Amino acid sequence: MHAIHTGGKALGDIIIDNTGVPVEERGGTAKQLLGASAVYCYASSLTAAMEARGLRYGSLDISATLDVGVNDKAQSRVLKMIVQAVVGIEEEDQDLFDRVARVMKGGCLVTGSLHDGIDMEYHLSSTWLD
Repeated sequence: MHAIHTGGKALGDIIIDNTGVPVEERGGTAKQLLGASAVYCYASSLTAAMEARGLRYGSLDISATLDVGVNDKAQSRVLKMIVQAVVGIEEEDQDLFDRVARVMKGGCLVTGSLHDGIDMEYHLSSTWLD
């Protein structure tokens, strides 16, 4: 069992409990945490950018896919991350969404910080609300 004490009021402690999980199924937790951090940060930055511009949105679906491989020293590394986001907007707000999309090309604090070591890709698109 691992406990990560974040010191944050909203996040609190993160408990990783491998009790009852076979050894061969325990891998990937750090990758999941990295992906979750990227998704949370990107979502926060994206919603802030939309709200700052008065863009109304009805839905927001974001995911991150991490590709793992080895570097030139044969060390396991995350080589690429793809952040996929789809925002539900009204059709008449497409121009405003396009402005937000341009702002988000550089990512957020977490994903932008990874640019020097990981190939980052962003796919931000909109869908019309019913």
